Amino acid sequence: MSQREASEAAPGFGAARQDSYSRLAVADGLLAFTVIAVLAAVAGVTDNLGDSLVLLAVGAITGSIAIATRRKFVRRERPPTARVIAGLASTWASLVVTGSIVYLASGTITTFDEALFESAAGFSTVAATTVDPESLGTSMSLFRAGTQFVGGLVGLLAGVVALPRTMKGNVQIPKGRGSRADRLVPDPVIGRQRVVRLYLALATACGFGYLITGLGVRSSLIHALTTVSTGGFSDRADSFVSAPGGAKVVATVFMFIGGMSFFALFWLIRGNHRRFVRSPELRIYLGIIGVVTLSLLREVDGLSVGDALFTAASASSTTGLAVTDWTGFPSGALALLLVAVATGAMGASAGSGLRVIRAWLLCLFAAREIRRQLDPNAVTLVRHGGRTLGDKELDSLTGYQIAHFGLCGIGAFMLALTGDELVDSLWTAISVVSTFGPSPTMGAFGDADELGRLGQLVMIPGMLAGRLTILPLLLAVAALQQGYRAAFLGIRRLARPRR
Repeated sequence: MSQREASEAAPGFGAARQDSYSRLAVADGLLAFTVIAVLAAVAGVTDNLGDSLVLLAVGAITGSIAIATRRKFVRRERPPTARVIAGLASTWASLVVTGSIVYLASGTITTFDEALFESAAGFSTVAATTVDPESLGTSMSLFRAGTQFVGGLVGLLAGVVALPRTMKGNVQIPKGRGSRADRLVPDPVIGRQRVVRLYLALATACGFGYLITGLGVRSSLIHALTTVSTGGFSDRADSFVSAPGGAKVVATVFMFIGGMSFFALFWLIRGNHRRFVRSPELRIYLGIIGVVTLSLLREVDGLSVGDALFTAASASSTTGLAVTDWTGFPSGALALLLVAVATGAMGASAGSGLRVIRAWLLCLFAAREIRRQLDPNAVTLVRHGGRTLGDKELDSLTGYQIAHFGLCGIGAFMLALTGDELVDSLWTAISVVSTFGPSPTMGAFGDADELGRLGQLVMIPGMLAGRLTILPLLLAVAALQQGYRAAFLGIRRLARPRR
């Protein structure tokens, strides 16, 4: 028996382990959920015993399910792209449902729709909430922050390990280039280990930075989990408005890092400074933050340089932390912030949005089409990463962008039907799909109660699309279309008269 065949045998039974990427992806997510739930329960056991018992009970169930699943199933080395995307979507859905059970069982939230929104906002790293963060005990505050930490990790593993491996040659999926030793993901196992270690190291450094600036142990831990994940949840009702000045600096630095590509961070850590500084996506990301900062200083009277840079980093990294009530800024400043939120962070980062690389390629594609209209005989090329992009790649990229903007438009339309102003609805839809959260409707601190229950529910699909890219949602739509077609053909065959 080969080593692979031996590894696929169930311990003690000798039966072959079944192949299921989706079930193992869900098991990994539930295992991370268990760790967060248990740690939050232990940390708050003296604060609120009831919340801790609920977290321990749910954690025990999810941990048992995860362990049993990992013993029964085996992961294929090269699963099809559709299975990878379906597995990511299944993981997110299972985490959201499990998180909703925690909120309902603990009594933190009493209605299922609000619990579902709160859980979805956590695992999709959206800085919006239906509860008063200052009313939560230690266990639930840490659990709420932990859901964003897990959600950010799921998004990172999808963008750094899973999707680049299965979607090779697709320009919208970032990849690490260079020798095997210089790659962040030489193979899936090593890639996952490196991503987790780097993610934990960033959270540790961020938490230590908050602690030495006087933010407090509990608050430092909560904000560390939600800053590196670009989640933006805060245990303060005013986010960072009343935080110490040093803590604002730490938040600015780690929000900027949270929006950076993990490939670029790995190059920096490995000492490949030339590749790091020559990254075109990094330059554009820095340029957007710089332009937004300077524009805010010009447009908003009395805004300090630190607050302007904090706000720009929060918007561009799609974190959602706030150091001032920016919803009262002049319309020009709000429009620029909306562009930064919509563009989002770099690819393969904890942040979300359209992504800097896609926005840049969209501009290049638009410039090419304009040149073609002005001079049909001109030879126009779109180059990126030292190579020329073919029409097939550009068509795929354009289709993704159309779907992304279409989802924002549908979300805005649905919110407008609930009574919101059209401009505010558009702001909110783009903010949620970009996993930013706050908007003129919800305020700078992400008060989701302002959306109403219907508005909260219609935003949940946008959260999924934003956290795991729009691909899982497109796959779900395609599956529904195939199911509808199969059902229609089946009914048609049954209704056909027999001769």
